[in-house]
Amino acid sequence: MKANKITLIIQTIAMYIMHLPLYALLIFMVALKENDLQEPLMKAMFITFLVLTVLIFPICILNYVLSIVSIFKGTYNPSKVVMICKLALIPWYVLNLYICFAFVVSVFGNPFMFIGAPLAITILVCTTYIYMLATSVPDIAFFINQIVRRKIKMRASFVFSLLFLLIFCLDIVGGIMFFAQTKEKRIDSQSL
Repeated sequence: MKANKITLIIQTIAMYIMHLPLYALLIFMVALKENDLQEPLMKAMFITFLVLTVLIFPICILNYVLSIVSIFKGTYNPSKVVMICKLALIPWYVLNLYICFAFVVSVFGNPFMFIGAPLAITILVCTTYIYMLATSVPDIAFFINQIVRRKIKMRASFVFSLLFLLIFCLDIVGGIMFFAQTKEKRIDSQSL
């Protein structure tokens, strides 16, 4: 289903756009070393993050729905687009980790942030996993579709690549493995 390709690209771009205000606030926090401004900036960063996170969830849900629909319809192979999106999101994940460390450091700098920072880190980790899973689901759905249609056989290498798609950091390796395997097997699909 080619709609999955479009939503994956939109999600990738939206994830980068989501972080732009956070980077600006982090720069302000580092540049302005006054303690009076750090707490309001931290609160603004947290609220901005929550609002932008909520705005990206409909795109993720659309990816999930389109992937489920693609199990029953279509033979479009999304593995190339998934692999490209996962590789393009590597800097996003690195910067996400940096933001998480900024929250941890903020706890040491201001004891009043002790409650807010762990909550922000928990939300950050959970949403990052949901985003990562939304980029992995098209490959999983395509695999299920091909198994049901008996176009590919269940192999250990496919299972490993699908398991990797569900684990942080290894999802990139899983996306690359799945693309290589589907290309190698020349699964009948529309051209990308």
